[in-house]
Amino acid sequence: MFRSMIAAATLGLTGLAAMAAPLTEAELQEKVESVRQDAGLVALGAVVVDTDGDVLGLAVSGERRKGSADAVQPDDAWHIGSNTKMLTALLYGRLVEQGEAEWGATLPELFPDLAEEMDPAWQDVTIEQLFSHRSGLAANPGVTWFLTSRGSKEPVEAQRTELAQNYLSKAPDGKVGAFQYSNLGYMIAGAAIDRIAERQGYENYEALFLSTLVPEGEGWGFGPPQEGIEGHARNLFGKWKAKGKGTAADNPAALGPAGTLHVPLVPHAVFLSQFLTPGPTEEKLMTPYPDADSDYAFGWGMIPPGKLGPVLGHSGSNTMWLSTIHVLPEQGLVIIVNTNSFSQKAASALNGFSAELAASYASEESD
Repeated sequence: MFRSMIAAATLGLTGLAAMAAPLTEAELQEKVESVRQDAGLVALGAVVVDTDGDVLGLAVSGERRKGSADAVQPDDAWHIGSNTKMLTALLYGRLVEQGEAEWGATLPELFPDLAEEMDPAWQDVTIEQLFSHRSGLAANPGVTWFLTSRGSKEPVEAQRTELAQNYLSKAPDGKVGAFQYSNLGYMIAGAAIDRIAERQGYENYEALFLSTLVPEGEGWGFGPPQEGIEGHARNLFGKWKAKGKGTAADNPAALGPAGTLHVPLVPHAVFLSQFLTPGPTEEKLMTPYPDADSDYAFGWGMIPPGKLGPVLGHSGSNTMWLSTIHVLPEQGLVIIVNTNSFSQKAASALNGFSAELAASYASEESD
């Protein structure tokens, strides 16, 4: 069954409330429970960290699995969907820093083994255009791929190479340079990283990511979490049904670079706090592309500056989970709100709650 991905559609910190004092631990816990109940969610979690990676607020509420009475725990891992994308771009940036990759690399340079069979229209398409959804690639692989890929015996890196061969040998689906949100683009970027990983002695993108980008022992992984929380979808009667921990609980594994990561709230937010004190790589990833008129960078949506200054945001879902991230550089805040039960009501609730948290934890100097 096709699993859609949610990204730039739910980025805004809407309805920003007047700034107030930071919530106490009890107040935050009460608010998380209230938001969860009002939105009809199975579980909800929220974390706020500052520039130093210190946790300013953390609370979770609800059940790991609907009807289980097994309470979600603060260190449980949550599936973050398309919020994987900003980290795939960051991994490539780290490879550039190491001299293992280059910004501006074209598709023939990224795939020398496929260059001869590429359609001429791809000759000048760059890694930046893959990461900014301006490559001309389709939004997703075809429905047939989604229906068959879970049963494939081929390694994920071989599946991604096959997708690159199939799509790059034909003319672009869309106009090169125009924005079209593309999971496929990030999968093909992942195929390029697969090649770099192999040169470095790693099996694929996933192995390189977990071995070199994120700290070990903090609960990072690909696919549905194998312990703790489960994702949920509506059944025929509109009730939440847990989807388990198997292959049916996520998009196909080969989609990893576009959106199959899971990670607990605190390690995730602390890791993202590096974007609050950005180096050259982070600055590039947070800069609108191709110019200041764009509202998207490299895995980040750009929200127009308001009362709290500029905001970067992104949301991700495989239709069973929803993760919403907002980074406020001038306020020195990273805010993540997650649920294990996706709905449009959930998307609105998580954005609204993020806005409240931003207002509560923002510096008084911005008032």
